[in-house]
Amino acid sequence: MILILAEKPMAGARIASILSGGKAVKKTFKKHPYWEFEFNGRPAVLVPLKGHIIDVDFPKELNRWSEDTLRDLLSAPLLSRATEYNVVQLLKSLAPSVEEIIIATDADREGEAIGLEAAEIVLRERKVPVRRAYFSALTPEDIKNAFENLREPDYNLAASAYARREIDLLWGAVLTRAISLFTGRRGKNFLSVGRVQSPTLALVVEREREIERFVPIPYWVIEAVLHDGGVDFKANYAEGQIWQEPMARMLYETAKKAKTGKVVRTERRSDKIPRPVPFDTTTFLREANHLLGISASEALSIAESLYMKGLISYPRTDNQTYPPSLNLRKLVSNLTKIPDYKPFAEELLAQDVFRPSSGRKTEDHPPIHPVDVPKGKLSEKERKVYDLIARRFLATLMAPGTLERRKVHININGVPFVAEARKIIQRGWTAVYPTNIKEVEVPDLPDGAPVTVKSVKLVQKKTQPPSRYSQGELIKRMEALGLGTKSTRAEIVAKLFARKYLSGKKKIKPTELGRRLVEVLERHAPDIVTPNMTAQLEADMDRIAKGEKRKDDVVSESKDLLSKVLDELMQNRDRIRESFGDAGGAAA
Repeated sequence: MILILAEKPMAGARIASILSGGKAVKKTFKKHPYWEFEFNGRPAVLVPLKGHIIDVDFPKELNRWSEDTLRDLLSAPLLSRATEYNVVQLLKSLAPSVEEIIIATDADREGEAIGLEAAEIVLRERKVPVRRAYFSALTPEDIKNAFENLREPDYNLAASAYARREIDLLWGAVLTRAISLFTGRRGKNFLSVGRVQSPTLALVVEREREIERFVPIPYWVIEAVLHDGGVDFKANYAEGQIWQEPMARMLYETAKKAKTGKVVRTERRSDKIPRPVPFDTTTFLREANHLLGISASEALSIAESLYMKGLISYPRTDNQTYPPSLNLRKLVSNLTKIPDYKPFAEELLAQDVFRPSSGRKTEDHPPIHPVDVPKGKLSEKERKVYDLIARRFLATLMAPGTLERRKVHININGVPFVAEARKIIQRGWTAVYPTNIKEVEVPDLPDGAPVTVKSVKLVQKKTQPPSRYSQGELIKRMEALGLGTKSTRAEIVAKLFARKYLSGKKKIKPTELGRRLVEVLERHAPDIVTPNMTAQLEADMDRIAKGEKRKDDVVSESKDLLSKVLDELMQNRDRIRESFGDAGGAAA
């Protein structure tokens, strides 16, 4: 019997249906589904997992939180335990009949670890070959191709995931317990501190400080409303901002006396509007947050649901360049089935070749793109996310747009003004995907033409502080600093909201609790809230995946770093308690 391991029941059902030609028989073991069918002339059983079915934890005797056991956590053995007991029992019951294992979990770091830890349950009972089906989409073509071209499992990749799990458990447990104990916050009011979440929280706190430190500087602008050819249009003082009020008032008083102005000259130019690059995970999350108002964690969850339904490619990727093997023409042809996309898809299909835009190129999964069209009903948010991904895909293949800019220089009683027109004269990709270009209409006037001055205004403004992060912007910043991975960043941000360290929908700000926590850590254990150490650990885990470092060595080095941080915290325990002050009693 061939044992096939899928990551989740929805993916398992789809893979079983594809491999069996729709003939797979669904069965259950203690309410957990699995499928039986014939594959390549041999009996096969597909067992879907529930993500990790095995986890690691400290020995039970260390479950009690006390200062005396903090250092014991660093030297304690980490014990494996089943988190999905029924799935483990099912695998054990099947083990005597298994002749080969094929791992068909998500093709990334976590998927490799999830598949291999499940395979190990069977291997302890019976030594059999283990192969890997690697795919980027749950389509019949991708799945069949993956099972016709099985690979060896990537044990180094799985080891890097195991290393991350152990390191995150150690750092999270030690730091969370230490800070919670030192501040007197136990039980439900504990303070969560983490290797990635704490420096991420510090980014938001520091941005809030920048906003608070910002001292606005006043300046003045002069705005005119002009009229010609039946059209009102705006012009501004040609030199822009005026920093001295007397100068601004003198120019304003001069200009406002005029009833007419004269066109001096017109400057024209045409600019290409570059196409957006294909979606990697970070860019997708930023756009879903910005354009759809969907949080990063929810957007990723919806994308995973669309992937499970066989509608889009795997949504966790750093790649922004379509591989040559991707059949772009077939993907575009699929989209002709949807009326909203049909004219754009047909326009593309009329071309002999496609020349897609591109960005960062990695050996990762291809950029996120549609692989099929919905045949059943989608939720409103699923429909919006699918639409965003489909439109982005089309935009990366269409022609660049063309923007015409005109600067009309106008003399108003000796004071120079300029009116700026912007018009998209070739829509290109902007016909299918949103652009932030605002078109502005200004009459096309010949040199020397008179214009009517309807009004002139002197407006005082102030320089503005930096804006708060959106969720998408914060995730982009995390990526730039090496905080977390494409798979974990949205989850980290969601956790900060759940812990009530952050608030805000479109723009994020720290809560008083989140800010106080960062201040305490900065003062008494600054390494926890700076990105350098976390980014170095991320780099080390990448080296494990490449076979350049051993998992045990990286975990050991991480323990040494954590030990130094814990020493620092313990030396400052009294100051931490004092500096946290009345926030120690606030609700977490």
